[in-house]
Formats: sequence, C-alpha cells, structure tokens
Amino acid sequence: MTRRIAGVAAAVLAAAALTACGTALPDTELSDLTALGLESVPCEDTVQMAGIQSDDDQAVIECWTGAPDDGIIATADAVLEALLADNAGAEDVSAALCWDDTVTDAEASACRAILVGDTTDGAVVSAVLALKDPGAVIGELPDAPTDDEVEAALAGADVEVLVFSEPASSETGGA
Repeated sequence: MTRRIAGVAAAVLAAAALTACGTALPDTELSDLTALGLESVPCEDTVQMAGIQSDDDQAVIECWTGAPDDGIIATADAVLEALLADNAGAEDVSAALCWDDTVTDAEASACRAILVGDTTDGAVVSAVLALKDPGAVIGELPDAPTDDEVEAALAGADVEVLVFSEPASSETGGA
C-alpha cells in the first residue's frame, strides 16, 4: 500500500506526457515550501516518491521532505494556499482531481491541486503529500484513537511532498 501514492502520481505524470505532446505548458510557479519546515530534495532521495519521473520535457517536478509541526493535513492545506498565492488567478480544483485525505497505518496521504488558466490550454499544479513511514506513526496509536491523539501523532512526523505541473488537458481530456 505504501507504493500507491507513487503509483498514482506516476500514472498522472505518464498520462500528462502522452497527452501533452506538442502542447506548451503555461507558466506556473511551484512554491518555495521552506517556510513550512520543508527542504527541497531530489525525488530519488525519498521513500514514497522515489522513482517518479516524467518523459515530458515540459513537466516540472519537485520533491520536499520535512517534519512539519502542523502534520500532514494542515501542511497539505498550507501548500495549497502557497500555490494559490504564487499563481495569480488560479483556482482550487482539489475536489475534482484529488482523492480524500487518507490516514491509516498502511497509508497517510493528501492531495491538493490548482488550475492555472483554463482547462484546454492552462496548467494543473498538484501536490501529493505522504507520511514517510505511516506504520511507525499511526501504528503506535490505540485501536480507537481520538482526533486529538491522531493530530498529536501526525505533528512533527516525517512527510514527503511531490509538487508537479502538467498541461490541464492531460487531466480534463481537453486539447
């Protein structure tokens, strides 16, 4: 289950590469996430995001790691706010393109996405966040943890973040 995040992100990137052949990627800004307690790292140096790459010359992919005090879900929301602030006129399309936040002992992940421009010649900037070792973090909780216990466990846990941009047409089917 820990490779599900990488599999989903890799599939999205592969679809973008196939759909976007010859399509110019609009200017997008991948936010500097250092203020969130994250550090930029090569994706191959991560556990959950390792092996993710794109054959599309226009794809922009960044990986970040850290142990944010606010935990994975609040950090995902903060990444979304940073992406919206850095991409004028962008809109939050997370509800349409992302799965529900997941926190179990097998997987802890969150996804956020924005649309820059329109669905035919704009771009989607997505962020996929995952706990580096969900079993170690969530597995230590009691069988029926309270929300406060879960939040306390997530606070300061090691998180990996994949941020990438791709043509919107690869997500919407438009071209």
